[in-house]
Amino acid sequence: MKKAILFCLLELWLAFLGAANIRQSLTGADNLSVGDRFQLNIQADVSLNDVALPDSLSNFQVLKVEKVGKGGQLRWLRLTIVPLLPGSQSFPALGVQLANPDGEAYSTERFRLNIIPVRGEKDTTLVDIKPVEKYRWQLPFWAYPALLALMLALLGLYFWLKRAKPPQQAAAEPETKPVPEQALPPWKIALNKLDELNSLDLLAQGEYIRHHYELSMIMREFLEARYRFAAVEMTTSEIMQATYKIFIDKTTEVIRFLRYCDRVKFAKYIPSPGEAEEAMAWFRGWLQSYELAELQRALASQGSENA
Repeated sequence: MKKAILFCLLELWLAFLGAANIRQSLTGADNLSVGDRFQLNIQADVSLNDVALPDSLSNFQVLKVEKVGKGGQLRWLRLTIVPLLPGSQSFPALGVQLANPDGEAYSTERFRLNIIPVRGEKDTTLVDIKPVEKYRWQLPFWAYPALLALMLALLGLYFWLKRAKPPQQAAAEPETKPVPEQALPPWKIALNKLDELNSLDLLAQGEYIRHHYELSMIMREFLEARYRFAAVEMTTSEIMQATYKIFIDKTTEVIRFLRYCDRVKFAKYIPSPGEAEEAMAWFRGWLQSYELAELQRALASQGSENA
């Protein structure tokens, strides 16, 4: 009996000695603001291969994962991270993969950082790349009662002239009025703006921020015209909250697209050419899906009338 107990204790001790000891440390994590970079160093007494990033990582962006160590040295990992939101933010635990797996699961420990806001709490001034623009056809407040008074005066003049006009013996031939041009649907307007942006070739000129600002504005103007809410004046988080009440096709992809544009505009993130082209291709395909849905509705309506 004593030998069996000693044998079990020996196995537990050997298993403890064989387990990898994961250690972590932070570099440059003091006085962080949104867009600042810091490093998470992950080391062990064995060589490390990679880390697994969870899907819930939304308040931080991992820009780079480096393997440090050459030759006979133990390889360890260095992650370059940038915070995306101010306030007290929690960084989740990351799964750690060994260079030579031993069948055990390893992970880092969670930690919390206080991200300093780039503006004061009472500062409500929005800082944007372009100057503030008025709504299309926006007039001064005093112009609206003046227009109402003018319309009432013209309406009264019309009825007065109609009563004073003598009756005609023969009815005049109706004048042919030109058919008004049909307004373009929001998806068509957005596709035209996307073509104009693509013709500027801003990515080839290195103007990543301007390109993604215009890309984000095309998306927001489409959402405002199509779903009737003030998406142009909202942040991405406010748009996400609005989608809880409004059904938008592929809501998750739309929010991910807007967050991608925000990272380039505010977090100094420079996407690869392939990533930028993939974002443009997704946006174009998403807009074209509205064209297809509109065509299907028209064909269905035509079929029901023929029936």
